[in-house]
Amino acid sequence: MLAVDDAQPVAASVVEVGDARERFAQWREGKAGQVLSVSVIGDSYSAGQDFYLNKLVQRVAGEVGFAGPGYVGFNHGAALGGTHFKYTRSSEKYFAGGWQVSGLGQASPDSRTVTGRPGAWLQIDASATAAIDTRVTQAKLLYLGTGDASELRYRWTPAQAWKPLPLQGAGVQEIALNGFAATPDWSLELQVMKGAPTLFGLWMSNDQHGVRVSKLAAAGAASADFYHPDRHWQAQWKAAVAKIPADVYLIMLGGNDQGFGVQPGQYLQNIQGLVAMIREIQPAASINLILRQDTTRSSAYPMSAYAQVLQPWAREQQLGWVNLQCAFGPDVKGYAAAMIGPDKIHPQPATGGKVIADYFYRWMVSGINADSCDIAKPL
Repeated sequence: MLAVDDAQPVAASVVEVGDARERFAQWREGKAGQVLSVSVIGDSYSAGQDFYLNKLVQRVAGEVGFAGPGYVGFNHGAALGGTHFKYTRSSEKYFAGGWQVSGLGQASPDSRTVTGRPGAWLQIDASATAAIDTRVTQAKLLYLGTGDASELRYRWTPAQAWKPLPLQGAGVQEIALNGFAATPDWSLELQVMKGAPTLFGLWMSNDQHGVRVSKLAAAGAASADFYHPDRHWQAQWKAAVAKIPADVYLIMLGGNDQGFGVQPGQYLQNIQGLVAMIREIQPAASINLILRQDTTRSSAYPMSAYAQVLQPWAREQQLGWVNLQCAFGPDVKGYAAAMIGPDKIHPQPATGGKVIADYFYRWMVSGINADSCDIAKPL
């Protein structure tokens, strides 16, 4: 078993939960250890590496330090995917050999699992830059044990000898990976040798100070994919997510609820259930609810209908609250042409994505009050 984090414990009276900007400020003041761990729960806006998350993480880590990639799900990869930690299920360079990918709504950190048989393999490539040191000093594989033994093998570079990785047990499990590459540029290969293991993903860190952002997001996900009333489902989800350290949760769900015509009341119930699960496993974490902006896609409900039920509850529960409509402004048709892609859903990375990344940065790092749309004004 690995230690869940390398930050020193802090007295409960010192750290106040607060919203993300308050927790970030406490951490920068030295009140909350050496590492600030952030978990991002969401749909394709967060799962897509180019929309906003990669830019945001690079900007913050470049300022305060990079403490490792955090959770790298075998669904949508790392928060710094595409630039520093390359992995994708859509390319046989990184994912091949007969994996079975589950549907959405699994009790998994990123709402899916992958199951392999002998011959299935995957690969994650790391490439450092001046601001981001991709060296890893801790790593663990998260998987779902079935009670039947299975075995993987792995190596961090093609020059290394393969290391066996036997998987045992039932329920949510973790196992350490060792033999890290000495250089920041590495290529982790993982292959199934025996059995049919079901995997979630990897959690990885280094021994540096700074931020560590785990991407718990799935393209196409709605709020019901991250909350089920079934107790067994909840127990498994909590057990898996509890293995991913988090001081701050950023939850941005609702875009696909809008697309599916989910009633605002049902959406609120799902978010309430998700928040309750997080509070059980991480009672000291800062939980922040984010609602994305409207687009020109046809829908039964505008995003403001979800905001009307979500914002009062967030304030009542003393949760962080951010409405991305403030970042884009009220004129949907006016910004859609330049900032939203031709699918009428996703932001153009260079325009709409930049707006989102800048907005989050000003909120978290500069400490501007997100209850006011004044945050959207450039500094």
